[in-house]
Amino acid sequence: MDGGAARGRLDVCPTGFATLDSALQIGGYPRGRITEIFGPENCGKTALALQAIARLQRYGGAAAWIDAEHAFHPQFAAQLGVSLAGLPVAEPATTEEALEIARRFACSGAVDLVVIDSAAALVPQLELETGLGGAGSLHSRVLASELRRLAWLASRTAVCVIFLNQTRVRPASVPGELETSAGGPSLKLYAAVRIALSAAGRKVRFRVLKNRYAAAFTAGELEWRRGVGFEEAGSAR
Repeated sequence: MDGGAARGRLDVCPTGFATLDSALQIGGYPRGRITEIFGPENCGKTALALQAIARLQRYGGAAAWIDAEHAFHPQFAAQLGVSLAGLPVAEPATTEEALEIARRFACSGAVDLVVIDSAAALVPQLELETGLGGAGSLHSRVLASELRRLAWLASRTAVCVIFLNQTRVRPASVPGELETSAGGPSLKLYAAVRIALSAAGRKVRFRVLKNRYAAAFTAGELEWRRGVGFEEAGSAR
């Protein structure tokens, strides 16, 4: 089992990057827990998750991809080293279906890692059926209920769950961080680790905003190289 830790240490799925593993201080994404990776468009969230899958597959592990955005690009995944034959991809229509699929993967014993792309693209069944607009509170309520069940199940099956998510900017009049992620407070609550990404040219900065297992607010950089993906660009600090 890839990322297996010695007795007394947390079991993880390594990120594939020593800089990020070091910043997390536990060696990777925690198994049996939820990790949220969020940032603006085109900052490398998908690539970061795909490279973790490629690393996992190289060491005999298995992953699944839940494509809520319906935008999975197999050629891009293969370019980053992912074995497509070993990566089941599901395309759910609703929040409820996406999280049910995630739970089924967790119960199957066949995968070590489940990636959901993305939390921002999840649509509750009621919203889909009625066409309700501006149903942010509905989305938040449904996600909270589904996450509670998924978090419980992940903790018992030791599956690592990664949610990719989009950045949202709060109005200046609203208390709290100006930059946050979509989906309301539930994902922030149930995520054991939260990582924010921001891009500047070829460099992508990551910040660990939440870490239940070590100190948060560590940061570092990765560098993007076309045709290769992310590479190390410095040390965590």
